Amino acid sequence: MVGEGQTLDGTYHLQRLVGEGGMGAVYEATHARLAGRYAIKVLLRELSDSPEVRDRFDREARITSLLQHPNIVQVIDHNSTVDGTSYLVMEFLAGESLAARLAREGRLAVPAVVDIVDQIAAGLAAAHARGIVHRDLKPDNIFLVPVEGRASELIKILDFGISKVSWGRDAIEGELCGTPQYMAPEQADGRARDVDASTDQYALAVIAHELLTGENPFAAETLEAALARVAIGNVPPTGLAGELDAVLLRALSKGRARRFPSVSAFAEAFRAAANAQLPAPAAPVRAVTRRPRRRGRDARVGFAAAAAIAITSFFGTGAAHRAPPPAADALLRAPTVVPPAPEAVPPAPEAILADSAPPVTLPSELPSSEERALVRRLRVGRKAGRDRSVSTIEAGPVRRPSRPALAPDEDATLPPSDL
Repeated sequence: MVGEGQTLDGTYHLQRLVGEGGMGAVYEATHARLAGRYAIKVLLRELSDSPEVRDRFDREARITSLLQHPNIVQVIDHNSTVDGTSYLVMEFLAGESLAARLAREGRLAVPAVVDIVDQIAAGLAAAHARGIVHRDLKPDNIFLVPVEGRASELIKILDFGISKVSWGRDAIEGELCGTPQYMAPEQADGRARDVDASTDQYALAVIAHELLTGENPFAAETLEAALARVAIGNVPPTGLAGELDAVLLRALSKGRARRFPSVSAFAEAFRAAANAQLPAPAAPVRAVTRRPRRRGRDARVGFAAAAAIAITSFFGTGAAHRAPPPAADALLRAPTVVPPAPEAVPPAPEAILADSAPPVTLPSELPSSEERALVRRLRVGRKAGRDRSVSTIEAGPVRRPSRPALAPDEDATLPPSDL
């Protein structure tokens, strides 16, 4: 008789009983030579003599060990004691089943449901890629494991004991395998040969509907009533966005051909529909700051403005009728183009220093050589920068500096329901 305190094969020491059922029990165990905790699933001694039960137990060990996926419970070892008791060694999962979460909280928030569906679909896709159909997907066989560093829990799919494999013997027609309220119509009708990856997709859609509403859409008082609802019943709406209902209805189609082409395609459509009905996140406010002005550039602008004003007063008579020039700091704030007043249109500033400009009357005292050189530099600067951004002043166009840029600134593996 296997129980707490015993050591199996000199390796696995059974620490405590985690749970038990009709087929056996699950113990938390330690390893004689390795650190960590393990979950030991022990088959009842009397059932180990049943070839059918033993085959199912061995089958679960072989199939699960093939599926090395983060969202599927990992099988580490499989053996029998000297008295013939079969046992299965798995990773120890500390957390709770999805069934327990539903019983405690009822319906879950849409983002949480999307995350759960995504993870289950990832695990199922890995199984389907190897020709394995779970056939008994339900909240009792889904485990939620808190993991340090993750915002959400890690999903683990349990119990591949009644899974269907593409390379195994033909399924028995008329045989019912699964849990009635999560069965696809082909399962409820006993069409075992029609069971495929879309059957798991159907069960996942039932789970998603239950997570969104808090109630199973095919729950009934009796087995016969549950099977009848699966076969001919309608799926009630979730009460959420119509897009979500449309996705679920397609995955829950009575005919397999009308469902999504894969469980991954269903999960993707479910995520898109769920995200469409969630409010858009507010756009972050970006702080914009101005870079401090460079003193050297400001000094050059001030010098240019002052020089232009000085030349205007030296040649005075050519523009005596025009308004006085703005201050140098006003030039930096002025728009690129300053339109003339409607009532008086002054001559174009380019005409003042252009080659075709009319001669001006000079005072009796001629300008010095330095002043004449400054006039020539202004002419050259005007021609070179004619197509650039300028600010209008009295003596002609003076290049204005470009504005400063804006800176954006563990897990007890709970016993499967068939234990």
